Amino acid sequence: AELTYLASTYGAVKFEVPRFLDTCTGDARKVVTNHGVELVASEAALVARVVTLCEQWVQRVPVLVISSGPEELLRVQTAVMQSRGVVAEEVQRFSLFDANGRSLKAQWETLIADATKRLGGPADNRCRVTVTDRFGGRGHDYQVMDKQANANGGMLVIATSVPDEREWIQWRGRTARQDRPGQFHVGLSRQASPLAERAGLAEQLLGMASHEQRLSRLLEIADESIGATLKRYELDQELGEMVNELTEAFFQRYPRSF
Repeated sequence: AELTYLASTYGAVKFEVPRFLDTCTGDARKVVTNHGVELVASEAALVARVVTLCEQWVQRVPVLVISSGPEELLRVQTAVMQSRGVVAEEVQRFSLFDANGRSLKAQWETLIADATKRLGGPADNRCRVTVTDRFGGRGHDYQVMDKQANANGGMLVIATSVPDEREWIQWRGRTARQDRPGQFHVGLSRQASPLAERAGLAEQLLGMASHEQRLSRLLEIADESIGATLKRYELDQELGEMVNELTEAFFQRYPRSF
């Protein structure tokens, strides 16, 4: 939808720029593993499922949970910290602001660096769980240098929503960085958008043969939503162009002294 809008409005032309590793011989990008697009009954069930996944994976790889917003971020962070399978002090919040509205900017670099470090000794080694929202899902470089984590598939991203495709590429891009493997798991509540707003969507997704098909359908829905929003902008843009032409004509006819 965005490409169509840009092409029709500005005469923009799309062209593909290959990723670096695609231009190299014998150096294909590492695979990003889709562990599932899962539907649960409620928001509470979704938080519980995220906690279970964190407990299952935290000893193997760093875990990054991308919540749908600040309120869910706090619920997930609190639940993971209260779980028996994760050390509370090793669950970190990565966001623009803390729960009290204070900026976390001074801590961002430390939080990113700590997100991928392995902790403990030979008998109890483990990784951290980092809980974020859309802010932490793009533009931040989580470098997984730990060999054991990469052997176990790399950083695990757990997403509790599916954004538009451009944003999703960023979220997915938090894994498999620096030519290392990555993996993700998507969990969605039937009580949240878009499942709560579209009758039959849950059944449609459950009837699909693969999790990749489910993800593709959810990305299509997000794109449809963007298209509807851009459609509403068209009239505003036409009116803006008319006002611009009018003001130029007016001030050419009645120039100001300065």
